[in-house]
Amino acid sequence: MRPKRLDIFILKSFLLLFVAAFAICLFVLLMNVLWRYAEDIVGKGLSFGVIAKFFWQFGLTLVPQALPLAVLMASLITFGNFGERLELLAMKTAGIPLLRVMRPVMIFSFIMAGVSFYFQNITVPRASKKLLATIYSINEKSPELEIPEGVFYNQLSGFNMYVRHKDFSKGTLYDVIIYDHRNGYENLTVIVADSGYLETTADKQHLYLHLFSGEQFGQEEDVDSRGKPYSREGFREKHILLEFDSGLKQAPEGLIGSQAMTKNMNDIKHTIDSLSLNQDSIGLGNRDEYRVTALSTYRMQASDSAAYDKLPFLYINADSVYAVSSRSRQVDIKSAMRTKAQTQVADLSIKSSNMFYGDRSIRKHWIEWMRKIINSLSVLIFFFIGAPLGAIIRKGGLGVPVLISVFTYILFYITNVSGEKMFREGEWSIVGCWFSVMVLAPFSIFFTVKANGDSTLFQFDVILEFIRYWFGTKVSRNITRKDVVIDDPDRAKCIRTLEEIESRASALEQSAVLNTVPGYGKLFFGSVDTSDLKELDGEIEALVAELGNSRDRVELDMLNQIPLLQIHGVQSPFNDKWVNRIIGIVFPVGLLFELRAWLFQRKLKRQMVKTSQAAVNLIDYLKQQTK
Repeated sequence: MRPKRLDIFILKSFLLLFVAAFAICLFVLLMNVLWRYAEDIVGKGLSFGVIAKFFWQFGLTLVPQALPLAVLMASLITFGNFGERLELLAMKTAGIPLLRVMRPVMIFSFIMAGVSFYFQNITVPRASKKLLATIYSINEKSPELEIPEGVFYNQLSGFNMYVRHKDFSKGTLYDVIIYDHRNGYENLTVIVADSGYLETTADKQHLYLHLFSGEQFGQEEDVDSRGKPYSREGFREKHILLEFDSGLKQAPEGLIGSQAMTKNMNDIKHTIDSLSLNQDSIGLGNRDEYRVTALSTYRMQASDSAAYDKLPFLYINADSVYAVSSRSRQVDIKSAMRTKAQTQVADLSIKSSNMFYGDRSIRKHWIEWMRKIINSLSVLIFFFIGAPLGAIIRKGGLGVPVLISVFTYILFYITNVSGEKMFREGEWSIVGCWFSVMVLAPFSIFFTVKANGDSTLFQFDVILEFIRYWFGTKVSRNITRKDVVIDDPDRAKCIRTLEEIESRASALEQSAVLNTVPGYGKLFFGSVDTSDLKELDGEIEALVAELGNSRDRVELDMLNQIPLLQIHGVQSPFNDKWVNRIIGIVFPVGLLFELRAWLFQRKLKRQMVKTSQAAVNLIDYLKQQTK
């Protein structure tokens, strides 16, 4: 079946953004690698080909991490652009539901999930073997930057070198001590220098050591025992040529073949079976060994007792044997048994540690096995988060989508790493590997359902309305002059209405409903009498409807000074009486809602004062206008 033009348009819009997002994500991840391995790469004379191979191999291993983030970012921007340009609205108006609009990108995401699984199961293990071998070879290459501070370094053949301080920006070594034992330890030479530096020769076969302001101590040749056995020589500069092959040697891949990341799922499962069988054998051997050791402990200590030979092998009454022994023998038995117990505790501790690390190795392989599935599944989860969120937020570009993408990926990374760590250390079961999926999958379902139902979730106006309703934020009237007015307002009627409003507002300011703490029982199990407040609010809105037809800007500005009454704040929080009762029973939650009602009550009292004052000012102005 030929794809429709709409599908081609949506897929084309998505693919362009996906390629760009994937390149950006992969670049960011590679920059993180560069910062981690900069010290191991820079200054070692590596050729461009070696560095390019290193980043190529690392890039292949990072593809499964970059794919979900790229899908998330591209889907957010694509559907955000559709919503911002009203293209999504046009599609829905034409009767096309959101899931149908998402279908071409959804199919592409399933394909990317398969690509991610292929990379993790086939490509990444091969690339990881070569990558680990390359990293090993780079670390074993030229040691001029690997000389540590404050300890002796013995990786230079025939030399032991001590450096107190290094200047990494200039490559200078300070307070250098060198022990030259190329001629044997009997003919040892000691060199002390104020500073120096190492560099690799052009042929990559030697290191050139330059030393400044120092002394050399050594044993002189052809000197009899009555002469001075050592010589002392001061120097301003001293240069030593050291033999060292600094060429890159590729480490054998067999050295890193045991790593879980270098295996596909079949190899991992085979390794897990082998390790589990080995662990079971070790555990059974430890159990049998402990049984024999525990039962034979007393045999070694009481073998000289004739009474012991008559005891059953599986039952030893140690107290009876101990009681018939001599005093000195009892002291020896206690000392020997204490030593034996301490030895057994130490032995069991070592065996327990070995078993733990053996089980840990098995769990590491399980983590790698699960990771191949979870990372592939995360491509779909991120799509079902990104596309609905883009449709709901309706913001394209790189601002909001990038922030949401980064936040979502951080949440995924934290939950994934935490779950894997808890399982690796044996704190959680294997379900810990799926912790990130359990956290993010409900979000993807929730956002998809909301977006498909045209939810106003995350729309700024809706959020402001929610905050205003529940927290009573300040809201002002915004009545403007109308371009066309059919009937002018009846100002005489408005004056009478304002006088009634002023009278009611003054009375309500002193009434019990605004001066006593809201009753807990009435708030949740009954009803609060707000009839007077509702009547006042009705009169105010009738006045606004009448006087809002005025052409006088001053009248409209004064009318805007009358506040909007938020009567709902002192009533029961929900319309459903059973919900109110449940909240009232849960006392701490009900207490918070009662505090909210008290705050709204205080605000309404202040609004009564403002209403009364605004009514008086408006009455005076209208009377002046009617004269």
